[in-house]
Amino acid sequence: MISIAMSADALAATRFAVSPLMQAGAVLHPHRPQATGRVGVPRQQVDGALQDRHLHLLSALRREIRGYAPDFMTPGAVADGTPDLEAELHRVATTPAPVVARQMNRMFRTSSLRGQASTRARPGVRDFLERGERAFAQKAADELESFWRQSLAPLWPSVAAGIEADIEHRAGLIARSGLSAVLNSLHRDVAYGCGALHLESEHRIEVPGTTDLTLFPSPVAHSWLVSVDPWQERGIYLIYPTRRPHGPDRTAGGTGPLLGSVLGHSRSTLLAGLDLPRTTSQLADRHHLSPSTVSYHLSHLLRAGLVTRAREGSRVYYRRTVNAERMCGGRSASGDGVSRSRRDTPVGSAPQGAADHEGVVSA
Repeated sequence: MISIAMSADALAATRFAVSPLMQAGAVLHPHRPQATGRVGVPRQQVDGALQDRHLHLLSALRREIRGYAPDFMTPGAVADGTPDLEAELHRVATTPAPVVARQMNRMFRTSSLRGQASTRARPGVRDFLERGERAFAQKAADELESFWRQSLAPLWPSVAAGIEADIEHRAGLIARSGLSAVLNSLHRDVAYGCGALHLESEHRIEVPGTTDLTLFPSPVAHSWLVSVDPWQERGIYLIYPTRRPHGPDRTAGGTGPLLGSVLGHSRSTLLAGLDLPRTTSQLADRHHLSPSTVSYHLSHLLRAGLVTRAREGSRVYYRRTVNAERMCGGRSASGDGVSRSRRDTPVGSAPQGAADHEGVVSA
């Protein structure tokens, strides 16, 4: 049993949040079940992405994490709770070197594979750390972005809408029955009572309620997971799987707030402007941006697999890919309709934790 003491101040500070990288952490969980939910990313697809996309650092972390999972790679939502992938990736990439060193040292201490040998084809986590903590943080951010774009971006409109629907449902429950009713409704293995949040687990852990609790609804989590910062520099994170069926697709109709909050305003605007093939100059004139700025954003969209480019004479035209059409709720360039994903409950979890509540523990 994991027991998290909840003081009056901690209860008052409890909030819901949406975080793209927390969802990525759930999908990357090394011990997630083989079975999948109705919209989830199959484990075979995750394994294939880590191999085929040359995401060697994420692959090494997935192999070697057995206890504490580095917190800096899942920094949580921005201050106002809105999803912002670019902001989260920036926080990962700019993590101070001493923080990276401290967290990675703890990961190695709690891992049962401290001496795992690396090979040329399969480098270990220590191989990446030899390049320095700052390079390690930047590499982690780059690989997280690549993995997210390939595996979660096509599903994100449905995932984000499912998260929002769950938060709305819980908010109504708070209004009708109070926060304790919500905490008791998150998962069959999660219960609130006697001033503490209790999570069924093989571990026996007592966590003092000195920090606030942030709840992350997740349509890609198969069960709950809790992340406890041993240095108490941030609050406790609890991911729980969304259960409610969702209503009509509120992401339909183009690049609304959900898409903009994930890609950023400029990139989502440029993507929306590629309803027809256009050149860099045409996009710059259309959106009142400099050609160099447009080229910069297009290079990221191209790398993420959201646009393609083709030369016609002296001009290079960019156009949206099928995945981008799905995200924008539009139609493909060939005129074929792109169906939107149904909003249901996939699977996943984040790395499993040790019995001394260092880091992340999942059911």
